[in-house]
Amino acid sequence: MAAELEKLRSLPTPRWTLMVTLGLVALGFIAVVVSGSEKESTYLDAAETMAGLGTVIGSIVLGVWMAGVEYGQNTMRRALAADPRRERLLGAKLALAIGGSLALTVVVWAAALVLLSIAASVNGASSPAGDILTASLTSFLANPIYAAIGCAVAMLARSMAGGMTAMLALVFVLDILLAALPIGDISLGSALGDLGGALEGEEGEHGVARAILVTAVWVTVLLTAAWARFTRSDVT
Repeated sequence: MAAELEKLRSLPTPRWTLMVTLGLVALGFIAVVVSGSEKESTYLDAAETMAGLGTVIGSIVLGVWMAGVEYGQNTMRRALAADPRRERLLGAKLALAIGGSLALTVVVWAAALVLLSIAASVNGASSPAGDILTASLTSFLANPIYAAIGCAVAMLARSMAGGMTAMLALVFVLDILLAALPIGDISLGSALGDLGGALEGEEGEHGVARAILVTAVWVTVLLTAAWARFTRSDVT
C-alpha cells in the first residue's frame, strides 16, 4: 500500500488530472461572470458541466492510471517480485483509485462551490450554494465506481492506453447502445444517474432497486474478471 500511495503522491499524472479539472471549473467561473446572468440555474449548470463531467473523466483517468502505470512502464514483474501477493496489490490499487477519486471530487466540487457562489454574487444572482451541494452528491456516488471500474478495465487490458480507450468507449459509446436495447436500459451511466437522482430527491426513470442491481452487476463482473486475469495468469 505504501508504494502505491507514493506513486499517487509523487508521479505527475494525478497532479495533472487535478490541475485540469480545476482548470475546467475556473473556465466555468470566467464564463458565467462574463455572461452576467442573474439566473441561479446558470451557475448550477456550470457546476454540473465543469465539476460534474470533469470529475467523472478525472476519476476514470485515476482508476486506469492506478492499475496501468506498471504496464505502461513495463515494471509489473518488478512490483510483483518485491511483493508477490497479487490480491494485496490489486486491493491496494483499487482502494487508492477510489480514495483518489473521492479526494479529487471533494477538491473540485469545493472549488466550484466557492467560485460559482462568488460569480453569482458579482452578477447579483441568488446563491447557488445549496443546489451545487445537492448536485455534488451524484459525483460522490458515481466517481468512485468509475474509478474502480477503470482500474478493473486497465487490469483486463494490461495496458494504460488500452484501458483508457476501453473506459471512454464504455462511458460515451456503449452506454448509448445499451440504453437502446429492447430488453430495457442496462447501461451503467443510466443506473448511476438514477441513483444520483434519488440522492438529490428526484425520481429516476427505472427505479432505485433496478439501478442498484445494474450497478452491482457491472462492478461485480468487471472486478471479478480483473481479479481472475491478474491473479491466475502470467504477467507480461
